[in-house]
Amino acid sequence: MKRMTQLTTVLIAAWFAAIATPARANSLLFSQLNDGQSTFGPSEVWSPSDIDSEVADDFDVVGSIDRVVADGFVWGSVSFQGVYVRFYAYNTDGTPGALQQQYFFTTGYNAGTIDVTLSPVFAASGKHFLSVQPVLNGWYWWSAHTNAPQGTAFYYRDNAAGQIVWQHGDGQGTFYPDSDVAFALYGTSSGAGQITSLTETTLPRSGYLEINGSNFGSGGTALVNGVTAPVADWQSTKIVCYVPESTQLATVPVQVLNDSGLPSNTVNLTVMARQADGQVNWRFRMNGPYSYVQPTIGPDGTIYAIDAFDHLYAVAPDGALKWLVQGAGDKGAAAGLDGAIYVASEDYIKAFNPDGSAKWTFVQNPRALICLGVSVGPDGNIYSVGTEGPGVFSLTPAGVLRWQQPEAYDRLIVDYAEIVFGPNGSDQQLYFYANNHLRSLRLDGSPVFALPGTFAQPAIGPDGSVHISATTYAPNGSLLWNFTGGPFGAGPSDVGSDGITYFGALFALNPDGSLRWNLPLTDYVSGVMVDPLNTQLVTHSIDTLDHAGFVLSSSAQDGHELWRVILPLEDPTVWNPVVGMYGFNQFVTTRARFTADGQTVYVHTATATGDNNTSKSFLYSLNTAATTTQAVLRSTAISLATARSGKSIKATGKVAVKDGNGIAVSGATTFVTWKVPSGGTITQMATTNTRGQASFIVTDLRGSYTLTVTNLTKTGYTFDPANSVLTKTVISK
Repeated sequence: MKRMTQLTTVLIAAWFAAIATPARANSLLFSQLNDGQSTFGPSEVWSPSDIDSEVADDFDVVGSIDRVVADGFVWGSVSFQGVYVRFYAYNTDGTPGALQQQYFFTTGYNAGTIDVTLSPVFAASGKHFLSVQPVLNGWYWWSAHTNAPQGTAFYYRDNAAGQIVWQHGDGQGTFYPDSDVAFALYGTSSGAGQITSLTETTLPRSGYLEINGSNFGSGGTALVNGVTAPVADWQSTKIVCYVPESTQLATVPVQVLNDSGLPSNTVNLTVMARQADGQVNWRFRMNGPYSYVQPTIGPDGTIYAIDAFDHLYAVAPDGALKWLVQGAGDKGAAAGLDGAIYVASEDYIKAFNPDGSAKWTFVQNPRALICLGVSVGPDGNIYSVGTEGPGVFSLTPAGVLRWQQPEAYDRLIVDYAEIVFGPNGSDQQLYFYANNHLRSLRLDGSPVFALPGTFAQPAIGPDGSVHISATTYAPNGSLLWNFTGGPFGAGPSDVGSDGITYFGALFALNPDGSLRWNLPLTDYVSGVMVDPLNTQLVTHSIDTLDHAGFVLSSSAQDGHELWRVILPLEDPTVWNPVVGMYGFNQFVTTRARFTADGQTVYVHTATATGDNNTSKSFLYSLNTAATTTQAVLRSTAISLATARSGKSIKATGKVAVKDGNGIAVSGATTFVTWKVPSGGTITQMATTNTRGQASFIVTDLRGSYTLTVTNLTKTGYTFDPANSVLTKTVISK
């Protein structure tokens, strides 16, 4: 089987149009969406008389199937003669069995997608195999992520060679046990769903729950303790929902009602209360792989978050999920003074009432090439920027277009940014950076200035000055001052209500641009934000591929560290081949958002697994109560390496030790244990050098080496394990 990564817009559009518009059939019963790759040779036919290969993939449905959609493509010219659709029995060993029904259609091909209506319908009674085989000059079937609840990848057989035994792979000795193919089945469900597992058996209220099973259909109700659960995603084999807040704190049943109305079996879930963990008040897992949009706070304190999969979440200050909306958008969220919430995308601006019900939708016509975001202005109107498409435009709170101005595409690409506002005398103006310029318009749409060049996210001072890192402009676009005392570090700036500018890592400038203070940090940080009381700054780590991410609070008075939250490793039992360790580091994806009293800050985090289905994203609530942390010791990074040493393996480890200010500490005694492949445990100690590093070496067999920090000591310091990187594993080659 050959794997390809060429995706064409036409094929993707055709596939999603077919999935999203079941006008010729009933409900979606089962689907496996393509993963951007393909199988080589399955169901391809070089001439009508030479049907040379066939692929079958499994599904589990109880109901009447009346439509089949299979996602594929053809290179070059197309000579479509027809298509065979076959259903096979599911053997007890998980292989295709006897042919149960066969159809042949002379129509049903469109831009690589096979879309046919079955007559008579196929009566599915559970597990079966589907084969789609066009009589066509070489058809490639898009592959799909493995259908984990079923546990069976596709099977292949070569009819031209007379090979009637089904086998995995392409008939040439290649075996891809994690491959499925992309198809969808439509019809009418006539059987109950079957829950096979829950990804978690213990969760807090508002916890993220995945229900795995079969025959869930295209929709229905998920019940936890008899209470309807908010649903983020419903697939035929997996439901993503959240534990309702009203669920009792006990072991309770989980059940699914699919669109047939029949109840599934029940599986037990233990529900517990949310608990704070140090500075972390709570964290809420979203159903998208990431979010690059800052959390938004409504007038009643509700936190609104959106993810890359267009979910809008309304979360109470105590971490309780109030409601969620699917298909809201992914390019900005803003709250109105009346509690309405606005979400943007390249296609529309959507408005929702405080209870989550739809208020209105404004369709962007033409569609924007890039939507920068959406904001509510000081006048209560809504403002958005669409590259090409509608350009810069404004809507009333009722969703009526007030005005629009062109905004042409230019590099460098800015995919998302905040639209900010500030005074210019008695007038108000909006500002944004995109398309190779910093631009300002009055709130009636009249242009003020457009400065060409590369900028960053603008921040507006209390006097209306526009701050971009170390440079500040007047509201008319003229240069006020430029600070040149770098190096500065990364990221945009922020301005306090007292006019002091903060940027880099870490600089504070007076309102006239003179240096107030500078505290160089050894950590790489970005995204500085100052709290409403001008007491502390919150930044976040960058370059966290091989070490844990963190959120850092620094004093706005001199930059010294107040507190630090190290983000825990996710999926610690999963091997991460990119960095050669188990688990995936979290990293911060947005700048922080403070509450009005400065007591809480919200940030988004994510993990990058290389797969949108397994990457995770979270909304964190952090307590900003300042603590003095200079006199603590933290292991901030562990690096491991292995090398051959004769017939043995030599493993080396280095532990980086820093204080609460992020400064490397020398002379700290570092205690560690090694778990070595032979099964033993080795205890060692070493003292950090002038760079704050302690080094360790062990020799053993080939296999897995795990180094764990057990203690750090130095006179006058306290070990802080809760905010330390404590363990890491490497496997020798």
